[in-house]
Amino acid sequence: MSRRSVPLAWAGVALVGVIVLILVISWQLFPRLFAAQGLVDDLNPAFTIERVTGDRGGIEMVSAATDTGDAMMHPDGAAAELPKLVDLIAQRTGRTNADAETLLRTDFPAINGFLTSLTLPEVSAELPKLVHYLGTVLQMTPEQVEHMLQTDYPKIHQVIVNLPKLTDGWDAIPGTEKLTRFDGTPVRTMPQLRTYLSQEVVAPVERQQDNFRPLGTRGGVAFLAPLLLALGIVVVIFGAFMMAKTWQGVPRNGLRFAWIVVPVVGGVVVALVLALNLFPRLIGGQQLLDDTRPVFALDRIHGDRAGIEFIDVFVNALGPAVLPDGGVTEEYPQLLERVAHHVGVPVDDVRDLVHLDFPHTARLLDGVPFSASTADATKLVAFLAAASNVTTDQMLATLRTELPQTYQLITSLKIVTDGWAEVPGTVGLTRFDGSPARSVPLIRDYFRGDVIPGLERQQRNYVVVDTNWPELTVFAPLLTALGVAVAVYGLFLGRLTRRRLRQQEEQADPPPTRAARPGHSALTH
Repeated sequence: MSRRSVPLAWAGVALVGVIVLILVISWQLFPRLFAAQGLVDDLNPAFTIERVTGDRGGIEMVSAATDTGDAMMHPDGAAAELPKLVDLIAQRTGRTNADAETLLRTDFPAINGFLTSLTLPEVSAELPKLVHYLGTVLQMTPEQVEHMLQTDYPKIHQVIVNLPKLTDGWDAIPGTEKLTRFDGTPVRTMPQLRTYLSQEVVAPVERQQDNFRPLGTRGGVAFLAPLLLALGIVVVIFGAFMMAKTWQGVPRNGLRFAWIVVPVVGGVVVALVLALNLFPRLIGGQQLLDDTRPVFALDRIHGDRAGIEFIDVFVNALGPAVLPDGGVTEEYPQLLERVAHHVGVPVDDVRDLVHLDFPHTARLLDGVPFSASTADATKLVAFLAAASNVTTDQMLATLRTELPQTYQLITSLKIVTDGWAEVPGTVGLTRFDGSPARSVPLIRDYFRGDVIPGLERQQRNYVVVDTNWPELTVFAPLLTALGVAVAVYGLFLGRLTRRRLRQQEEQADPPPTRAARPGHSALTH
């Protein structure tokens, strides 16, 4: 064996360290894995079981609200079916159409006001005129009317400001010009946004929650970069040091056992891979990247922001009219009394004037709170079922067939009003700061203030993690192969060291020469 074999073997150890350092640098492991850790740390609150479940409950409520609004928004919606509803009431009760209209107006005033107010764009068109009317009768400038509404009737003001934005943007949400589904179809309308959020924002979170959560456990993933860097540096230094020490031969002191460090290091690397569950964690991490890649496209992040801002408009426009406590239900009578007192006429006269000049707005206000409209709709269906000698479910099935937009409106409105304060499926839902998020406005705030900003913050980190080579699935096998290779090489180095030591010992202490036979000289020829 050459006396250079052992130092060359140690040079191989140093070379392994150099290769590791090259991989750390060329694969940009520090920016990539630290970006991954930042993404995991920032979005980890969104992937708790309670929040993922709450996301689905929240988006189902958005869906019901969207179905409600869509039936109210267009001329061919529930507004077009009102005459058919009157016909149905007349047929099932044996009344004339005129009597059926009177019945609907007197016995079910809230749902009658709600249905006869449609469409919502017509209500929006009347609101500026109503504000102008208030300025005229109260002898106020537009600025004074604005201040009065903001101060004394904040919920009415909220509706006046937001309802026109809602109706204007329903079929073309501002800021969604580049937003598309994963298959490339545009997302511009509120119904399209609802479907997109349900199937392509919330659904990937549901699918990937079990892959996301392990990434933040057992030290996360960022440690891999400094671990490999430190491993590479130590191996280079140690290999170079031992190469220099063994250049003239294997030392007879403790350094002759230095080779043991090499297989130990390899074994530790393999043990870390197994102890930290890197195989399932990083395989799951890559599956998460593959599944959520479209979610983090920059145009979709911008579209998500535009979408949640429009949902904010939606909640602000209709929310004050949903429940009986507070809101428009209390402020509208107070505003009528203020006008009546200022003008010096009975409140009913002012109400009649509002009905005359602003019929759609007045009728919608007759339908508030919307929970009262829901109660009236439920009673109307039960009344028609009894008059027809059928069950309530059978009557609902008839409405679904003959009046699909009206059926959509009253069934989805019931979901909205029943769940507005406590959305089903959100029992454990909280904001990232731990505060409860069960009502529709609070869920809106959760998505608007926690989830979407998290996506915005982490979009750049996601790109860093996802676009650099290699895939995350490479790291666990790479580390395992590296550990095994180092361990095997260390054992080989140990064998080489022992052989070289034996050679050195033989050269230092050669075996005795054969003794000459008696009577013969060693110099005889």
